[in-house]
Amino acid sequence: MTTELIELPLQASADSGLSAALVRWREIVGDAYVRTDPATLDTYCRSMLPPKYRHRPAAVVLPESREQVRRVVQTAHEQGVALHPISRGQNWGYGAAMPPRDGMVLLDLRRMNRIVEVNAELGYAVVEPGVSQRQLADYLRDRGLPYILDATGAGPEASLVGNVLQRGFGHTPYGNRILNVSGMEVVLRDGSVIHTGFGEFPNACATHVFPYGIGPWLDGVFTQSDLGVVTRLTVWLFPRPGQITGFALKLDRADQLFPAIDVLRRLRMGGIAQSTVHVANDLRVISARRQYPWELTGGKTPLPPHIRQHLRRECGVGVWNLMGALYGTKAMVRAAAAEVRRAFAGIARVRFFDHRKLRLGQAVTGALARIGLLRGLAGTVESARSVYDLLCGIPSAEHLRGVYWRMRQPPRDLIAELGNTGGLWFSPVLPATGEYARQLLETLEPIFDKHGFEPLITMTSVTERALVGVVSVFYDADSKAETDAAAACYEELSAAAIARGFWPYRSGVQKPIRSPIRVSVSVQT
Repeated sequence: MTTELIELPLQASADSGLSAALVRWREIVGDAYVRTDPATLDTYCRSMLPPKYRHRPAAVVLPESREQVRRVVQTAHEQGVALHPISRGQNWGYGAAMPPRDGMVLLDLRRMNRIVEVNAELGYAVVEPGVSQRQLADYLRDRGLPYILDATGAGPEASLVGNVLQRGFGHTPYGNRILNVSGMEVVLRDGSVIHTGFGEFPNACATHVFPYGIGPWLDGVFTQSDLGVVTRLTVWLFPRPGQITGFALKLDRADQLFPAIDVLRRLRMGGIAQSTVHVANDLRVISARRQYPWELTGGKTPLPPHIRQHLRRECGVGVWNLMGALYGTKAMVRAAAAEVRRAFAGIARVRFFDHRKLRLGQAVTGALARIGLLRGLAGTVESARSVYDLLCGIPSAEHLRGVYWRMRQPPRDLIAELGNTGGLWFSPVLPATGEYARQLLETLEPIFDKHGFEPLITMTSVTERALVGVVSVFYDADSKAETDAAAACYEELSAAAIARGFWPYRSGVQKPIRSPIRVSVSVQT
């Protein structure tokens, strides 16, 4: 997220200040890690956003240690140079690695990629900002440690620290990630270093397991803000339970969604459904499996209702689809499953699955689909498998496939080509009731139709009482007309949602949000 609340205290760099800073930075990090060449700057401008929202950095600095970060930040402060820190730059739908305005210097922390410590007894990992989801998940797996990573759908190469600082969310019971970290190490704008919680106290033994310390709880002020550069934090790991059972509902009518959300809220508030639960419409699920059916529509957009219905049957998805997981011993999960089944009775059938059932389902449906049978069920199994991986802490790039929805050619490399696609994300928050969900959809869906786009929408129960939406406008980046229409659609969607009280939990460089709290934010992504 990059949200500008007031003018950043450090204005766009004066040429003299930047020139002096570049000389000093080269002494600090080495010539190879201070880049001003056009080819490098072009790389950092890669984004799914329309060109009108793109910003070009003046330079890129890549430190490899806290001490280097401290000296780089101190130099920027002394020379009046505006910095924008990024962890790995995977913030795709909100601006990727781009700064919030032209002329800022990117502080790229990807070289700081050490897993500093993993405590197998207490279940935590101390990581630097360049550590990716894949890196920590592989570390846990390769050493046979009895923990799983809370994984997001942002892809294996996304930064753990960057996502936490955006207040992103994952899939496990630790999915509200900001509440499952502690012990931040932060470089302030003048180059001084602080540690949050008990980290500031000599010989404190609880820094990594108790985030609050004594006095004000500071961790939150370094999320979605430009008050400091986080160079290390502690991530809590979820103990691998004896049983992880996924559950899914396929809602075949749109009006089933609203009572289902009310039931979901009660299950979450009652502690029965512990994971975040994702509620996705048909198009969001389908877009993760295939691209827009140009061959069926004759090249026309938006998607006609009868073809949308055909795709639902082909992919085995409902009009709306809910998916979450139950964790614990076999007895605990069996009891929770009975409660979930009872709660949704009369709305939709609940299906339960685990690794064994999914492997069997893939084998059977795969064989039958090859001879033209049960293709819809095969699609259902495949969708469940990709989400189940995330529920089990296995990072996956599959959920990023949706960004290629309107592109004419499939990607050769799913991640490498993301910067050539077209997509904008808006993330409104709503109370977890069916009535609020109805209001949000009534606000958004006509705007998609007006601008000629399909509504790709998810709502996730990040807390027990709130849903966080991700509203996607995917477009063909090779079409100027469609690119312009997507920007207009996005702006009207966000304005209309905000007017109804559905403010986003994060925003991007495409539409900074002004807050009454007087802090400027230019967040580490």
